[in-house]
Amino acid sequence: MINIAIIEDDDISAKTLQDYLAYYQKQNNVQFNIKRFCDAVSFLSEYRSLYDIIFMDIELPNLNGMDAALKLREFDKESVLIFVTNMAQFAVKGYEAGALDFMVKPINYQDFSLKMSKAINIVKTNAEIELVIARLDGFIRLSTKKIMYIEVTGHKLCYHTSEGDFIASGSLSKLEEKLKPYNFMRCNSCYLVNPKYIKSVQNYDLLMINGDVLKISRPKKKQFMTDLANWLGQGNFI
Repeated sequence: MINIAIIEDDDISAKTLQDYLAYYQKQNNVQFNIKRFCDAVSFLSEYRSLYDIIFMDIELPNLNGMDAALKLREFDKESVLIFVTNMAQFAVKGYEAGALDFMVKPINYQDFSLKMSKAINIVKTNAEIELVIARLDGFIRLSTKKIMYIEVTGHKLCYHTSEGDFIASGSLSKLEEKLKPYNFMRCNSCYLVNPKYIKSVQNYDLLMINGDVLKISRPKKKQFMTDLANWLGQGNFI
């Protein structure tokens, strides 16, 4: 279930979005939970990071959509934000608020469908699962969101996470298959990388945000760079 918020004071525009979402659900076999707000103030006052995708009108009463988006990003940096507006020149500024894209009224379904598919891909990327990691002294649960990269060390795996390193047994190839839907990428026979933690790529060096430098192997570079380009093309940023 994907949770969607529509912040739109115009009833006709809101109804258009709701109708498009209903049709998209049937065509693509997905389920949406949709809530409409008539102004940004009421939306922000009850916000609890519940929404995966947010359609935000720019011209709103009391608090405009652009300022509302900047306030939203103070406590939610992951929701997918799409601006809806009568004037495209204002929507371009929305990229400063981490907006994925914008749609100009009157919205046509083809444009909506393309941007909706892109938004859903990002929602899937942001999803997480918990890995249960067996260790000699028991086990530990690790969220995929907290894993920066996984490294083969001898006959063990080292999980480098935002909360420290954890050593466990296991197969990197099996993990690669399991974590592929969450965009983990193989840059080397020794490493499986979460692209959200990549700081930069230069030649065959991969700099992670924690300062670690991983080597990209020649045999894997082409596929790794293709996977990374596809991930960036979904609206993600390094």
